[in-house]
Amino acid sequence: MRIERHHQRQEHGTDEHAALEEMTTSVIRQAPVCAPDCERAKCQHCSRDCPYILQTLSSDPITHPLEPKIAPLAFEIKKLGVFWPCWSCEGHNDQHNNLLKTPAVWFYASSVIHLRVLGESIADMVFENQLSSPWQLRLCFSDSDNASTTFSLEPVPNGPEVTLCALQNDIARIAEQIEARVMRKAECMKGIV
Repeated sequence: MRIERHHQRQEHGTDEHAALEEMTTSVIRQAPVCAPDCERAKCQHCSRDCPYILQTLSSDPITHPLEPKIAPLAFEIKKLGVFWPCWSCEGHNDQHNNLLKTPAVWFYASSVIHLRVLGESIADMVFENQLSSPWQLRLCFSDSDNASTTFSLEPVPNGPEVTLCALQNDIARIAEQIEARVMRKAECMKGIV
């Protein structure tokens, strides 16, 4: 079976171009990322290494601060300016030191093209053997009483056997590279929409 290429309406291509433009020019990358009124960001460089993002990025900083290993990736995803992280986990081992829970960042997105750019950027890292395990974007939902769709960036389930330490190293590598990769991919994508 052959499926013909989807012919887009002119307005749809314009919408995608505007979404890519939003991604490449987002103001949040120049401003405090965690919160617009972050006093700490005014006196120092706002970065994924800030020790305060554990609390500042959380909607419940006392009871549920971000875990330190996943916080840099949640920060970088928010810094892209088109995704809104809503849950994260740095991964956990069981009492026998076997992988129990894989790391993940859940987030909201307003445009499918933003997801495509992020997904392709992660796929490039996998293809280039930058990561110990394949990672993916997954469609999910947050709560049964919340109709908003969320997405998750996480290792592929049933992928190669890897340690929690290796997956947490992947988190750091993705956090270091994701902004530059997404910006390049979005600029390239502008040329085809």
